[in-house]
Amino acid sequence: MSRPASYRAVVLPGFHRDLVLEERAFGPLTGPDAGWYRVLAAGVCHSDVHVAEGRWPKLPTPLVMGHEVVVETAEGPCVVYPPWGCGQCRFCAATEEQLCGSVEEAGLVRDGGYAEWIQVPHPRYLLPIGDLDPAASATFGCSSLTPYRAVRKAADRLGAGVRCLQIGAGGLGQYGVQYLRSLTGAHVVVADLKAAARERALALGAHEACAPDALEGPFDVVFDYVGADETLAQARELIRPGGLVVLVGAWEGSVPFGFSRVPHETWWTQSMWGSRDDIAEVIRIAQRGDLDFLVERIPLGAAGEAHARIRRGEVDGRLVLIP
Repeated sequence: MSRPASYRAVVLPGFHRDLVLEERAFGPLTGPDAGWYRVLAAGVCHSDVHVAEGRWPKLPTPLVMGHEVVVETAEGPCVVYPPWGCGQCRFCAATEEQLCGSVEEAGLVRDGGYAEWIQVPHPRYLLPIGDLDPAASATFGCSSLTPYRAVRKAADRLGAGVRCLQIGAGGLGQYGVQYLRSLTGAHVVVADLKAAARERALALGAHEACAPDALEGPFDVVFDYVGADETLAQARELIRPGGLVVLVGAWEGSVPFGFSRVPHETWWTQSMWGSRDDIAEVIRIAQRGDLDFLVERIPLGAAGEAHARIRRGEVDGRLVLIP
């Protein structure tokens, strides 16, 4: 694949600073299996906004963000699996690179997809998408991957008649609803502050949708796609003794935990991204036509405005940058 002399990238020069569109030279390859690939689409995740705001101050800057990436390869379009592990540990051997102790994530530690080109360290991180739409397929890197793993790991608790609460129906939550309906027999109740999100959740198959202050428990399983102090407190209030709470959202909230601080014998866990096996299954689900996508395509140079729209709460699905 021929390469130009340089490429454009949207760079975060430092935390709390505006994104900058700049021309960059191609750097050296970082290893014998690494390669440069042309970006076809890159999703804008709410966590990208958290990164820009300094939520995780140990991350490096300047940084090209973007962990939801589809690239062009000689074999056709591929989605990039964004957690890049050491390749040697037991997690990497099990395709669970997101749990690797030496993981370097695209768009968080290594330069990601807010660019015309991206360097990927190994072909194993490239998964073919076939004839699927590249813009929709960018979500496989996070927003449709992370909910799949969360639901899959809780599936044995989500049989017929189980009352399941999902808090949040935004960029990730819209896929959580679809997996709960297609992969489980649970009765799905969705809570969201935005009326449009509740309406979409119902259209995607939720049995009920309401504002958070209208919820009536208890629930057997709770998925929290926000992760703020308030939503975790509500999960603690509404979970049934012996129930399961799955934290998916990254707002870095917390809940007091102690013998008498949570309902008896409740299980609390966090679901982190997904494995390469998980992302391969998400691709298969999409290829069967079993996922509904809500994406808006925008030009690469509009990344800063995309972040502003997310901060203002104006995005219902996924904004996807098209270089």
